[in-house]
Amino acid sequence: MKMRYLKAGFIPAFLLLLFLTPALEARPVQGIWVVRHSITSPQKVQRLVTFASANGYTDLFVQVRGRADAYYNSEFVPRSNLLPKNDYDPLVDVINLAHSKGIKVHAWVNMYLSWSAKTLPSDPRHIVNLHPEWVEVNGHGKSDLEFVEQNGRNGREGVYLSPLNDESNNYLLNVINELVKNYSLDGIHLDYIRFQDRDYGYNRAGRKKFLMTYNVDPITLGNGNGSYWYRLNPEDKEKYWVYWNEFRRSQLTDFITRIDKSISSINPDTKLSAAVKPNPEVARKRYFQDWPSWLSSGSMDFVIPMNYAQSDQDFVHSMSMMKNENLPMDRIFMGIATYNQNSLSSSSKIKRAREAGFKNLIIFSFDTYEKDPRYFDQIHRVMGQ
Repeated sequence: MKMRYLKAGFIPAFLLLLFLTPALEARPVQGIWVVRHSITSPQKVQRLVTFASANGYTDLFVQVRGRADAYYNSEFVPRSNLLPKNDYDPLVDVINLAHSKGIKVHAWVNMYLSWSAKTLPSDPRHIVNLHPEWVEVNGHGKSDLEFVEQNGRNGREGVYLSPLNDESNNYLLNVINELVKNYSLDGIHLDYIRFQDRDYGYNRAGRKKFLMTYNVDPITLGNGNGSYWYRLNPEDKEKYWVYWNEFRRSQLTDFITRIDKSISSINPDTKLSAAVKPNPEVARKRYFQDWPSWLSSGSMDFVIPMNYAQSDQDFVHSMSMMKNENLPMDRIFMGIATYNQNSLSSSSKIKRAREAGFKNLIIFSFDTYEKDPRYFDQIHRVMGQ
């Protein structure tokens, strides 16, 4: 609204006060990830919120979808078997208690990773049982379901849904929409929003989409696939590898855009964030997780790089790679681990992150407090400085 009553040489007192008052800096975010087993009863939720309030935490990132199960009341996601056999809704409990203390709550949602045990889930409603055709496939045409007994060994994380399957993405979008519609959340926090590794993406639906665009089946680009009826010469093969890699990146980025638009249409105040690989180049080229572009396009409000390195040198190197992206520092919340190092080492990384200009910090995770409450004494002394 224009102020037509202003005259030359006259400034209203409230404007003069605005000009002369130093801008107040926003309080840095001090958050903590909360793994799902820490919210399975009212007593546990009370303990969590009491801890967070007493120690100055501003944000809780609470895992409400672990392995395609729900730690909230859902119409289509199976309820976790870790929850009591009643109508207790831990997410409602966390939100009410945390908000009463002025603490924000982000629903932490594991996306593509859907199972990690060495035997398949017994519940027929579980998504990997209900829709095995949505499951991820490697470059040799093998589904993750063929390697279930190897989960947890040799770095194998588990059974993923395919990021290139439209039906699996539509399902995951429905998971997010239900949360935003039904709960007074401050944010949705995505985890495992990436490919399992560079040798993935060969779910039949994804191969078909690429084939329809480039007239090449991407599985023929890898090794050991000489049985196909055509072969590419080395120059064309290299060219189509570039196309295939960019296709996987862009498909995931497009899905992030869809999620952002959907959340905004339901509740524009709900923030969208993701836990991401800390080295942007590795994230792009190995996991097809181009999170710098998510930030620069505005489709992601902030990211939390999982900078869990034990050595200070590796920790600092990842921060340097992030800074090379020339992104707003206040939209990169540094993720710092407690599970794999002592409290002095974690505290050192908090100091280094702040010295590098990363003021917003997220700790992984509340589990450490539950195992050793005294561990956080040093952490909180440093964070309070």
